[in-house]
Amino acid sequence: MTIERSLKVTNRRVNALEFVVLPKIEGTIKWIEGELDELDREDFYRLKCVQDKKKEAKEKEEEEQKARKGGNDEEKDEDEKDILAEENFAEEGEEDIIF
Repeated sequence: MTIERSLKVTNRRVNALEFVVLPKIEGTIKWIEGELDELDREDFYRLKCVQDKKKEAKEKEEEEQKARKGGNDEEKDEDEKDILAEENFAEEGEEDIIF
């Protein structure tokens, strides 16, 4: 009778493992995998957002630099024109007009 009893106990343990414990563990594993996938997607999205912001900032900085360079060129051109005008005026040798 002890062998029969031992077999029943062993069968119950096997059934418990097969139909209760293993499905719980598999469910837990699937849940963990789902959470990890979600974290990966969040990280990927976050990285994409950061890359986009960096790209926009870089483009904006380049535009500002171009504007500064373009503005500096215009200022230099105006300064050069003023200097040339003063030189031309001095070269013409016009006398001061007194009223």
